[in-house]
Amino acid sequence: MRSLHHLVTLVSGALLATLIACSPAATSSPPASSGGPPGGADAGGGGGSGNDPEAGAVAGLGLPLVFVADVDLPGKSNRFDYQDIDVARGLLVIAHMNDAAVVVVDLKDGALKKLLPGIPTARGVVAADDVGRIFVTSSPNQLVIIDNTSLSELTRVTTGSGPDGVGWDPVHKVVGVSDQGDGAISLIPNSGNGTRVQVKLGSATGNVVFDPTRAQFWVTVESARPPDQLVAVDPVAGSIATRIDLPGCDAAHGLRLHPDGKSAFVACEGNSMMARVDLEGAHAVVIAATGDGPDVLGIDPGLGWLYVAAESGDLTVFDIGKPGLVAIDREHPGEHAHSVSVDAATHRVFFPLMAGPKGTPVLRIMKPSGT
Repeated sequence: MRSLHHLVTLVSGALLATLIACSPAATSSPPASSGGPPGGADAGGGGGSGNDPEAGAVAGLGLPLVFVADVDLPGKSNRFDYQDIDVARGLLVIAHMNDAAVVVVDLKDGALKKLLPGIPTARGVVAADDVGRIFVTSSPNQLVIIDNTSLSELTRVTTGSGPDGVGWDPVHKVVGVSDQGDGAISLIPNSGNGTRVQVKLGSATGNVVFDPTRAQFWVTVESARPPDQLVAVDPVAGSIATRIDLPGCDAAHGLRLHPDGKSAFVACEGNSMMARVDLEGAHAVVIAATGDGPDVLGIDPGLGWLYVAAESGDLTVFDIGKPGLVAIDREHPGEHAHSVSVDAATHRVFFPLMAGPKGTPVLRIMKPSGT
């Protein structure tokens, strides 16, 4: 979600042109009755070519994405936020932020499984299928714990102010909550039932991801004075392990780790950039332009693609099998398509939209071309 402490600023068109190739991409539109992506998959304008023969590790799959279906979602036509996939249960869990709800759908076809209302400002979502729980952050200061079998709420526990992203440590059974308003992370042991410990990190925090290689959480942190940082926190000791400066990154927020564990990807909302950070050695940082206001990130490990969804509705795709940040596609899945998730098994990509063709919320499902 866009930081509460920064407004997006635009990078120049010249910078964008130098960092993302601007060859037109092919489009694929569904039948008019399905109300697919307005203007086709690349309605957002020029972008990198989707015809790179080296892009993707699965033969026959390529870009741009093609439309699969729009599935109706319940609730009001307002903002969604983060999503996560419960692989064990075959579920996609979506935070319907401005409708105070969590929507759970079937991963196979998007069919509604459960609507959980009464969760104010639902934002971060993480599925912990090893303990049968789903964790959702909720304002003003709560973590909602949901049973992933019955899909019923178990309890709510206290977090810091304005909780945003949430991560799960399956090694130590610790939930890490980004207390955005406090610029801190809350560490809640015993699968969310233990005593909370808060670690102050900066002026505001964004997303949080557990690193299984190093057995620690990484958190995007906005600093009172530039640059922003990527900070590692020991989930057991409750202490800061590493701070990495992010020069050229304003309002560090969205976060994903490379499948090989050697680098991290940070969405810089304030200046519409993506940063790739070396987690080893000298912590080198490479940046490249994205759509306006990059927010949620998704990775397809089989294809080696990083999806960057932006507030503008533009989607930028990077080939993370190559050094640095190599943009291979740019599309416009839908208006306000700032949230994205990826099913690694099927390569399908999910975008919850405030309004589909009928003006009501839909889950737009897309997939790589060639399937």
